[in-house]
This record gives sequence, structure tokens and C-alpha cells, in this order.
Amino acid sequence: MRFLLMGSILLTLGLLAGCTETPPVADNQVFVTLSAQQGVAVLPQHAVWPAGEQMTYLTVDPEGRLVLATSSRENRVYAFDAREGRLLARIPVGRTPKGVKIDHAGRWAAVANEGDGTLSLIDLATLTVVDTIRVGPTPHNSVFSPDDSLLYVTLQGDSSVAVVDVVRRTVIDRLPAGRAPHNVDLSPDGRRLYVSNIGSRDLTVIDLPTRRIIRRIPLAPPHHGVDATPDGRYVLVTGIAGQVVTVIDARKLEVVKQIEVGIGPHGVRASRDGRTAYVALVPQNRVAILDLTTLTVDRYLEPGNGPFWIAIPGNP
Repeated sequence: MRFLLMGSILLTLGLLAGCTETPPVADNQVFVTLSAQQGVAVLPQHAVWPAGEQMTYLTVDPEGRLVLATSSRENRVYAFDAREGRLLARIPVGRTPKGVKIDHAGRWAAVANEGDGTLSLIDLATLTVVDTIRVGPTPHNSVFSPDDSLLYVTLQGDSSVAVVDVVRRTVIDRLPAGRAPHNVDLSPDGRRLYVSNIGSRDLTVIDLPTRRIIRRIPLAPPHHGVDATPDGRYVLVTGIAGQVVTVIDARKLEVVKQIEVGIGPHGVRASRDGRTAYVALVPQNRVAILDLTTLTVDRYLEPGNGPFWIAIPGNP
């Protein structure tokens, strides 16, 4: 995979050098990191914003005005004006940043730094890091609670999820997970935490009021992306080493279908209304668009090389 990505980078440097204009972003924007093209793609416009090396995760604020994307090689977060595609800042963070998430109020962003076991807290008013919180070994991604008071951070090196008090800026608890918890999402009501585990190849469902795991659901080969659809109907889980998106009934906590999408699905996000989902197929350079009413693939788009993660306003 590493050699494939490096080859794609070399092939696309010329394309990026010629990318000087960016069309305006529409209301139905979908943002995609291009890990093999040093950029961020905007769909359906097929615009590409030049960015840094090894772009991995990204997020967008609730109003669709600000996009943050991590360069895991440069140890920076790239901040873009989502309406114009203008680069606003390159923000230095910790070593090997991966997951980045903006809170619901659009005030803070959290960046999980795998290389030094920390979380960078970014003030979005100034686009600067205001605090660095030590959370534990190999943090990978995070999600804010509905009231933005807590942050749940997966610790791949500890088989647990760190609970960070955002006001006090410290870890106040740890929740059990599977082996090597990777990505994470929260049910719309904030009561259930969904954690994909690359070591145990399952999804742990944590009941937050009781702090207990209430279900372990086997998954396709890792690494896994996970998305709880905003309508509360499904949990979608990918596996980059496989070819399917696992669709889980969020009420029954049962697998209802595995949708064949193509090789290498990773990033996955549903639209705000829960009717459509977008899946990044990393080695195929495509994004699959799923119809969640029929649980089938509707069509494919080609955003660029190495699409890795996806963010949508209202479901970052």
C-alpha cells in the first residue's frame, strides 16, 4: 500500500502544480482527503485544494465554512475556507496527527497525535493550538459529546477509550474497548459509543450511562472507518483490507447487510438526512455513493488519487 501511494504521488505532482483556481463550494459539498495527491477534494465539483504530504483525516464545521485536514507526515493541520478553497493556516501539532474533529459549536478542534500520545486542542477563532493534552498510547481519532463537554479518544496502544474533560483539559476516565481501537462515532442521542477495533476485528458498542460494552459485532478485515448515520438508523463500518461496507441496525445492533463497494473502503460518511452515504475506496481512486434506502451502490465518483477520509457538514 505504501508503495502504491508513493507512486501515485509522483504521478500527480504535475496535476497539482497546475491547480490554480477553485470553483465555489455548493451546499451539498463533500470533502475528501487525497492521501496520494497531497490535496483535499471537493465533491461534486471535483475541485482539488493543494495541501501537504500524506493527508489522512479531515473534518468540517457545522456550517460548512471551515475544513481542517491532517498531514501525518508534516505534523500539521491544514485549515481551509470551505467556501472559497483558500488556505487559511498551516497549524503545527504533535507527531503523526491522524483524526481531527470540530465540536458542534464550532469553537474547538481536537487532533489525535499518534506519535507522542497527545491531543492538540485548536482554538478555531485564532487557528492556533492552545493546549496539548496527554491522553495515552497511540491515540487515533475522537468524537465530541453532544454538549461538547467531553471528548472520547481511541487509544490503539491501550485497548481503551480515553474520556477527556474539555473544560479541565484532562483525562477523567477510560472506557473498555476491543484490541487496538481505531475509529469512533457517537449515536445521535449521545448514549452509545461505537468503536471499531483493528486488533479484534469487531465493533464494540458502549452504553455510556453504564460505561459497559453491550455488544461486540464482528467486522470485515481492518482498518475500519465508522459512521453513525445522523438519522439514528444505521451504523456503517468499512474495512480497507476488504471490499464491503457493513450496515448495522442501530436499534437492534444486528448486521443487516454487507454492501460490496470495491477494494479498499475506508472513510465513510452519511448525508445529513441519512439517505445517502459516501465511501472512500483508497486504492481504486473512487468514492462510492450508497443509497441507504435500498442499501445498494448508486454510482461512483473519481475525486483524485488515494481518497482516504470523508467529511460532510452536519456529519463531520
